[in-house]
Amino acid sequence: MQTGYFSAAWRDVKNSPGWFGKVAILGLVGLVPVFGQIVAYGYLFGWARDISWGVHAPLPPRIFGNEDGALYRRGFFAFVIVFVCSLMPWALGMVWGVLTGLGAFWSARGGFAVAFGPAMMMLWLLFAAAVVLSLLFSWVGTMRMSIYGRLAPGFQFGRIWAMMRRDFGGLLRILGMAVFLMVATGVVVWAATLAITLAGALAGVVIGTPVVSTNNPFVLMATVPGLVALVMILVVACAVLSTAAGAFSMALIARALGYWTRQFDVPSWHGQDDPMPFEMTGGPCPAQTPPSNRG
Repeated sequence: MQTGYFSAAWRDVKNSPGWFGKVAILGLVGLVPVFGQIVAYGYLFGWARDISWGVHAPLPPRIFGNEDGALYRRGFFAFVIVFVCSLMPWALGMVWGVLTGLGAFWSARGGFAVAFGPAMMMLWLLFAAAVVLSLLFSWVGTMRMSIYGRLAPGFQFGRIWAMMRRDFGGLLRILGMAVFLMVATGVVVWAATLAITLAGALAGVVIGTPVVSTNNPFVLMATVPGLVALVMILVVACAVLSTAAGAFSMALIARALGYWTRQFDVPSWHGQDDPMPFEMTGGPCPAQTPPSNRG
């Protein structure tokens, strides 16, 4: 029986010993700007590279183990690729924001803002397409970089586009999975935030109760520290849960990208400038076959 990229990635993460502790540590490390992202990219895309070679293994036992000696280099290169690929949608977003402001200004002064309607719609669609394409390019570029161990293959847009065209549908399925995970993570964080808010409101009600605030100060002294501690515990738990959920989503996406890349017969790749196997054979792409349930 064959399963999709999501199911295969989910199975691999859940079957890894101590997976929850690892994603929790990854999430906490990710709170450190830049360095945290470098570590997470290096760790997870090293694991994704393994499955692209057909090597089935659980999550590496140590986050900072650096077993292949390329953890930080790979993570830094991935960070650079993601940053560069995000520049185009960022620039288009800036242009869209400026034009939106000009349209509102002109309309307030009696201009015909309706003239901006079609142009703004086209620019918005262009912006949305740029966001999607830049994300997909960064994904495939990061996989190529992880396989070759150098930065240059991650910016070979011709090779990246050739891979994307062979199985664009597979990438879109992974993108859909990423969107779903983002929404699910948002719901979890929202629920945790709501719990903290309710706990804080309860603390305020208890503190404001007359019997606590006036008649029995000893009850106040005994109750308030406990309520404050409860709120602090909930805040820490919310932070850990949200960061762990983000790291878990990233692990699933990276592993799914490894499965997606495996279809291109990675062991048969040569130099970064050489044609890939499907370009030489010209045969049908095996991309339409999702990863099997083996391993």
